[in-house]
Amino acid sequence: MCQLSNSSVSISETGGWCDSAVRRAHVTDTRLAGALAELFEGRSVVGLGDGRGDYRRLVLDSGRVPLYDAYDGAPNISNITGGQASW
Repeated sequence: MCQLSNSSVSISETGGWCDSAVRRAHVTDTRLAGALAELFEGRSVVGLGDGRGDYRRLVLDSGRVPLYDAYDGAPNISNITGGQASW
């Protein structure tokens, strides 16, 4: 069940954003993703609160990080992200 919070983003019972918020409200900073790839080079990464999994995709695409598991508290996140993030 999702409800509208005071910031006009729908929040689930678990505290994660609902489908519509995940799809329209997340912002990804590609420069930050590049810096993260450099910082984590050669290491495995776990991303918590990773939203749509955009950082996972960008960091892995850099070729610098061998493994990146992304998790988010939004219901149905695996379906929303095509498997980029898990719940």
